Amino acid sequence: MLSLKIFFRERKFFAPAFLYACFALVFSTWIIYIPHLAAKLQISEGQIGTALFFSSVGSFVMIPLANRLIDILGVGRQAFVGFILYAFSLYGIMLAPSYLWLIAALFCYGMMSSIFSIAVNSLIAEIEKRAGKYIMTGSHGFWSIGGIIGASVGGYIAGKFGMPLLHVTVLLLIILPIHFWLRKEYVHIKGEAREEGEKRTTPWRPLMAVAVIGMIMMASEGAIADWSGLYLKKVVMIKPQYLGMGYAFFAVGMTIGRFNGDGLSLRFGSWKLLLIAIGVSLAGLLLVLTTHFIAAFAGFVVIGLGFSVIVPEIYRLVSNMPGVRASDGISLIAASSNVGFLTGPVVLGFVAEIYSLFVSFIVLTAFVSIAFVITLIKRE
Repeated sequence: MLSLKIFFRERKFFAPAFLYACFALVFSTWIIYIPHLAAKLQISEGQIGTALFFSSVGSFVMIPLANRLIDILGVGRQAFVGFILYAFSLYGIMLAPSYLWLIAALFCYGMMSSIFSIAVNSLIAEIEKRAGKYIMTGSHGFWSIGGIIGASVGGYIAGKFGMPLLHVTVLLLIILPIHFWLRKEYVHIKGEAREEGEKRTTPWRPLMAVAVIGMIMMASEGAIADWSGLYLKKVVMIKPQYLGMGYAFFAVGMTIGRFNGDGLSLRFGSWKLLLIAIGVSLAGLLLVLTTHFIAAFAGFVVIGLGFSVIVPEIYRLVSNMPGVRASDGISLIAASSNVGFLTGPVVLGFVAEIYSLFVSFIVLTAFVSIAFVITLIKRE
């Protein structure tokens, strides 16, 4: 847990980590209300999947502009403004009086998510470079902390009271003042400058393998986040007030793994660590597929342990690839991973509509197996 201490010793490291915690708080607040919105709008799993698809579209169409905005605003300012826009996009979702409104709200949510996620990852990479410290994996660990709080405490509040607008308002009243207070630690950071007249190029060849792995694993993470509650409700059949615990246990595993990830990377190396991590994730998915509530909860912890180091390690890989500009590589991986994160739930939603949620989790296991094979081949 040495990587955790650095964030509380210096505020310049805590500030971007807090952004990640808030990112997860906002995201988990949305996902715990999926069952509530489905019941309110009387929509099926397939319709939820379609709505989630439009969040993916919003994210995808915003990628070119998000990258361009970094050149104009700088990574620090874009991260600051991007989070505010992302947080307030929750209101559009929670206020949705109809299915079409929900689709439009999720489209905007996806756009804001892309603007913020690309900026915050590029910001952390720039801080790493300036300070000579590894904080990428640890910063992602704060996403897990935010996810634990949002899914467990927020999930209980949602199940007990079912007042989404009040829930969102109280959350923003707590986190936004801290967000404004910490902005001076990073808002001035511009990022890696380009030479005058230099063309923006996408280094597809060296980045392709890791981009595919990142997209698959983030699609899987998004699927677990969005569908774990309904899986526990319809397949495992537990009480409503515990529906958020699947994602909470997942976040616990993510937290433990991420605050130990830098040491593991030094011990095993990036490719071997990725292979081990994806293998652990597969073991966790098999536990979830047993449908027993104790095994399922344990499975979500194991999946979290496996998933925890994958995306931060991919960012580290692309930052050190010969001939690849670190900021361009991280932006590309952040963008592809973000699209995967929003696309995974869509695929599972359609599978659940045609077959069942149990079958959709089998499909999820198959996708993770593909990532394992790609990693094995690339490592060899």
